[in-house]
Amino acid sequence: MLGTVNNSDEEGFTFISCERLAAGMFVCYTEEGKKILCRVKHCEPLNTYPEEFLMDLELSADDVSRFYGLDPEDFKYYSYAASVIGYFDNAMGEFINPRTNPACGVKVDRAGEDVLKDISKVQKGAAGSAFIGNVLGSKTGVVMSVRDIVSQHVSVIASTGAGKSYTVGVLVEELMKPYNMAPVLIFDPHGEYSSMGEVQNMSEFITQSYRPKVRIVKPENIKIRISDLLVGDFISIMDDGTMSDKMKTLFRAAYHSLRNNSKKKFTRNELRQEIEALRDSNNEPTIEGILWRFGKLHANIFDDFQTIPLADYFKVGQLTIMDVSGIEETFQQLIASVMLRRLFDAREGTENNRYNESHVDKFIPYPVFVIIEEAHRFAPHSGEAKSKGILKTILSEGRKFGIGMCLVSQRPSKLDADSLSQCMTQITMRIINPADQQQIAQSIESASRDLISELPSLAKGQAIISGVAINTPALVRIRKRLTSDLKGRSKDAPALWAAQKVYEEKHEPVLRADKEMDIGV
Repeated sequence: MLGTVNNSDEEGFTFISCERLAAGMFVCYTEEGKKILCRVKHCEPLNTYPEEFLMDLELSADDVSRFYGLDPEDFKYYSYAASVIGYFDNAMGEFINPRTNPACGVKVDRAGEDVLKDISKVQKGAAGSAFIGNVLGSKTGVVMSVRDIVSQHVSVIASTGAGKSYTVGVLVEELMKPYNMAPVLIFDPHGEYSSMGEVQNMSEFITQSYRPKVRIVKPENIKIRISDLLVGDFISIMDDGTMSDKMKTLFRAAYHSLRNNSKKKFTRNELRQEIEALRDSNNEPTIEGILWRFGKLHANIFDDFQTIPLADYFKVGQLTIMDVSGIEETFQQLIASVMLRRLFDAREGTENNRYNESHVDKFIPYPVFVIIEEAHRFAPHSGEAKSKGILKTILSEGRKFGIGMCLVSQRPSKLDADSLSQCMTQITMRIINPADQQQIAQSIESASRDLISELPSLAKGQAIISGVAINTPALVRIRKRLTSDLKGRSKDAPALWAAQKVYEEKHEPVLRADKEMDIGV
């Protein structure tokens, strides 16, 4: 037992306890044989020492109180404000709020395993489960529903250094376990996830009938087929701010002429010939201007025939990591746009029976999951990005066609609010910036205001998990990863400086000789 209820109002109730309890901690009371789960919001001392007791720095307030004949224990009681969550109804599969607060004098207990287990929608290790960590201050595991994550999207939001990429790694590990075998693609702008390749050789992921596969796609192997670009994509690549309306009109005419001639797949040279065909004495300078800008399409990323092989990237039990580090940001957006656009078309066409086994790169007969790191780059709150439109389309309509999305960002205030609000499960870690906190509060309906106030004080590896994948929001300690987390760690600058100094002292004669040779001594 922790304490006793002494008051209640429309926002919850208060109880008295001599124990120190953290905000967000779960407690419970019993009513009509049912254990009612509650959440601690905040506390304040029930009694405080007179200021005079605190002014002597050499004597403790307890000693002063004893001198005056007062019991120090009278000042060790706290009044806690708490809110009622409810009792778990097995038939409904959710917590039911009793619509009343506990009466004065009701005993309040610490919530045990028998109550906390109902926070999770599925059991640990069951099909469609994702064990993400433990309830903070408890050994009770928090298990998310993979079905709800994939069908209704998830966001992972955290400040730099709070454990964002680490947590994504934990989620990916769960998706690659034998009880899920998910087809997962990570769009990786910084090359942080290469260590996830370890899953294919770790015993925790392998059974007699299953072994996960990992495919890491390096930047030099990522190609965009010219015919996969829309006319708007072409113009955004070619236009440096000096492309006139006449140039854009003529280019659109050439593009649509090629498309209307049943050329679903065309090469750069064929498009160039269509542009040349529009040349006459009145527009020759304009055509030359278009062709000069057309040269930007000769970058290594563009190809006449190679493209993003969807069927090879999305396979059951396979993790595909698209490492786009080192690629210009606008081209990263373009790659994401083309990939997501083709994926949406493939899943929509497969579900509507437009594509079958004969459509080699368009037939994907199962749901897929895509993780977008640095999501604020690809769906910014203000301004445009080449990938923003299709990303919003998938977030709003992808549920019908089995495309799950995970948006990962350290700056939610820079992420499109509509996109964030479409993620119906939220993993939110330490956020200090007030603008980011406000954006989370506005965009995430299921996260209570009380827990949002805890964001700045969360330690590394702690998170608020809320939304449809669990039964009630909870403060969670993220479990330890099975794979390495070398890429995502911050650099230990002093250690690296010291190592460099040792290296220089050890190789000083060789380094001096090289330097003298360079300057011609």
